[in-house]
Amino acid sequence: MPCSADPRRIARWVDHRAQRLRSDAAAQAAAALAHDAEAGTLRQQANVQLLDAQVGQEMGLDRQRLFDRLRAVAIARAHVLECDLRARDLQSQAEQARLEEAELQRKAAQQQSRARRLDAAGARIERHRRQAQRRRDERQIQEEYACR
Repeated sequence: MPCSADPRRIARWVDHRAQRLRSDAAAQAAAALAHDAEAGTLRQQANVQLLDAQVGQEMGLDRQRLFDRLRAVAIARAHVLECDLRARDLQSQAEQARLEEAELQRKAAQQQSRARRLDAAGARIERHRRQAQRRRDERQIQEEYACR
């Protein structure tokens, strides 16, 4: 009768844990890709906005319109800097997610290896238990014949 400390039962539990770690690693990889994509989108939007706001040769601007135009350019540049800062932050989060993914993959491999060793130990214990039972049965049969 298997007990609660049965190595094969523990091996199944460890194997499930390794599967959870692999799925967590896949989620981290997806998060890293999402952060990279969002960072690229932010940078692209900022560049488009900066190109739209650049001051060119515009003749016939009065002082107020010139200042309004310069204010719009300054705001656009500030927005570009803010987007670039956010993109850098997203890329650092993506790198952190990749590091976490690698760590989770490493842990999953360790758990998988542990599960295999536990399963092998459980198989050895079960084999020895069956052999001992078979020897007991044979001894009992021999004793019954000897008594007759």
